[in-house]
Amino acid sequence: MSEMSSLSHEYVSSSEFSRSLNAAVLLVKKHFARGQPRGDDGQLQAALTRLRGTLSALIRRLDQSVCGQSDVSIPEDVFERIVEERRGSLPHFQQDLRHVLAVLDGDGAIQRSELDFLDALCGAADASASVTFRKLWRR
Repeated sequence: MSEMSSLSHEYVSSSEFSRSLNAAVLLVKKHFARGQPRGDDGQLQAALTRLRGTLSALIRRLDQSVCGQSDVSIPEDVFERIVEERRGSLPHFQQDLRHVLAVLDGDGAIQRSELDFLDALCGAADASASVTFRKLWRR
């Protein structure tokens, strides 16, 4: 594959992942900002499932002792950015991942701190897609 094709594929992968993650987080934020209970809202359930899948996939990738395939694929450049951003505090980050996953699995409300954590993941995904786009633009 040529470098341009490789970059193009990387950009598509990163941007689609970022778009999907941002859409799920936005839907969850809108729902909980209104103070609504989880209920049977199909869109909310799909967003929560997407977020749980993403967090589970991150946990699996970070914890080498856990084997298994995930339904969610995290682009390599996004994963590397997340690890790079958390390099000094990776054990705490993994703890936070597990905490937010437990909150998403539960029945209670999602707090501001969990939403901030999800926003930070969105930021890493956005930044990764942006860097790849700029590389493409320069070619």
